[in-house]
Formats: sequence, C-alpha cells, structure tokens
Amino acid sequence: MKAAAEERNAAKLSNYVDFPALKENLKASFNAKVAAEMAKEKESNPFAAFGAAIAAAFISPLMDALVTPESLAMIMKGDKPQFGMSKKESPKPAQDIESSMSYESLNSFAVSISKKNDPQEPVVLVFNRDGIFASWKLSAIRLPM
Repeated sequence: MKAAAEERNAAKLSNYVDFPALKENLKASFNAKVAAEMAKEKESNPFAAFGAAIAAAFISPLMDALVTPESLAMIMKGDKPQFGMSKKESPKPAQDIESSMSYESLNSFAVSISKKNDPQEPVVLVFNRDGIFASWKLSAIRLPM
C-alpha cells in the first residue's frame, strides 16, 4: 500500500481501501463535529441549526470528492488533498513525514502520520482485517479537527 501511495498508483491503492466503510466513517465524524458545534452555538445563534442543516447537505458530496485513491495517496504522504486539481497537475513534493504504527485490537491496526516538527494532531489511518487470512483494508481516517 505504501508503494502504491508513493507511486500515486490509484488502481493499486484501491485494492487496499474499503471505500464504502471509509466514506461512512468520515461522514459520521463530520456530522458529529457539526452537531457539537451546533450545540455550542444553539443558545447564542438562532441560525446555527440552519447552518448545520446546510453543512450536513454538503458532507456527502465532500466525502465523495475526498475519498479517492489520489487524495488518499496525498494524505499518506503528509499532504492535504487538493480539490479541483486535474490529474495532470502534480502537487508539491511531500514534506518529511513521521509515522508510527500500532495494533488497536486483533482486527484493527492504526498508522499515525504527521509532518516533522508539526505540533498539529496527526492523521490516523485505521486498517481492519479483511477476512481471516486476507489482507488489511483502510476503513477509517481520523482527521485532526
């Protein structure tokens, strides 16, 4: 998977991703963040619920645009996905990144990725076992929010 990401080989990278599970995970994360923000603003801003409804309408298309083999390759290299970039354009070179890996459970493995000397929370890629003797598939991403 690492080689596929470094090569930005979308077809090869797709074999290691559970796209439906990943999209649902990210949608749930963003919806939870919007709900938490709405709860904070509910008392002071009467338009907070309206804003949250609009935000919720954009989450699904945003996840469809974000969860692509190309954007995942960028995330794995420590870059931010660039929306609207044509496939012929090449993004700036990846900066030095740090990564760490650990098992979260028997069937779950996490890889934390961050830029060196960056105080921000890392992006965490969560892989789940795909079958008993099969490979691992990317099924969740924990973004710093």
